[in-house]
Amino acid sequence: MDRFNRFRISIEEYYAAHKRVLPWRKERPVPYEVWLSEVILQQTRVAQGIPYFEKILAAFPTVEALAEAPEDQLLSLWTGLGYYNRARNLQAGAQQVVRDFGGELPATSEELIKIKGIGPYTAAAIASICFDEKIGVVDGNVYRVLGRYFGIDTPINSGAGAKIFQELANQCIAETSDPKSYNQGIMEFGALHCTPKKPACMLCELQEDCEAYNSGRVDELPIKLKKGKRTFEELHFAVVEHENKWMMRKRGTESIWAGLYEFPQLGSAPKNGEILMDPFVHKLSHKDLKCHFWAATPDQLSEPSPYYSKEEIKELGVPVIIANFVQNKL
Repeated sequence: MDRFNRFRISIEEYYAAHKRVLPWRKERPVPYEVWLSEVILQQTRVAQGIPYFEKILAAFPTVEALAEAPEDQLLSLWTGLGYYNRARNLQAGAQQVVRDFGGELPATSEELIKIKGIGPYTAAAIASICFDEKIGVVDGNVYRVLGRYFGIDTPINSGAGAKIFQELANQCIAETSDPKSYNQGIMEFGALHCTPKKPACMLCELQEDCEAYNSGRVDELPIKLKKGKRTFEELHFAVVEHENKWMMRKRGTESIWAGLYEFPQLGSAPKNGEILMDPFVHKLSHKDLKCHFWAATPDQLSEPSPYYSKEEIKELGVPVIIANFVQNKL
């Protein structure tokens, strides 16, 4: 038996023994549910993502329901997950599926990748899990498992790395009779066993063939090129209250919180301003935001915005920092 088949069989056996019970994992997977779960779990831990999956699916149980949903309702349900473009792209993709595919997700990765918001990883996941296509998934967990086992030095966030790892993933899955178990298995193995820190190497059946373990490089692989230096920004929110309502503005379409509602912003701290909450730092993937909330009046703003009750704000899509402020003030 060659090295690839030994690896594949071990991964499939691991999955059979250790797979978690998750709401989208069914004997006959529903493509829409798998798609929704994969989008939610981008940049999100499984334990955090499950409640969001359940409440979004309850609100929009079909592709058609999601396609027709008011954007504000979707973004409200998404509040706290971050990366709000995921939600907007998901809805745009649902509208495309309804328009171009009669409400049914196509069965091949080649067709799936044409849908708005579906990249190579998500296309491979849906195609293999729901339609038994033999195409390897490559996410952070898979990069780590393959990088360690095969001793790959090429950075995972380089063009060459993406190609090498995809080819390797496809080679590993080529001989399986159960693509969905292999692909879910390698992601599960990376999430639970071959973890970023303190992987269970001493209990690993792949130990004998693992290049990283045998060369003492488990902590070094996979290799990732360092990103640019993080940036810092201060935000000054103007909290304007009138008759138990707060002034809110909707952001444009080109910002990190595009389409979300927030308190109007001031260019700088107001002189002798009353601070309503201790300043805090909110960390994004690429920058740190120091957030201030000031009591303000309409004449301090360049232009007025509508007022919303605190209950109405709960139904809007807002950044988590705004949601937390509102919750603390109720």
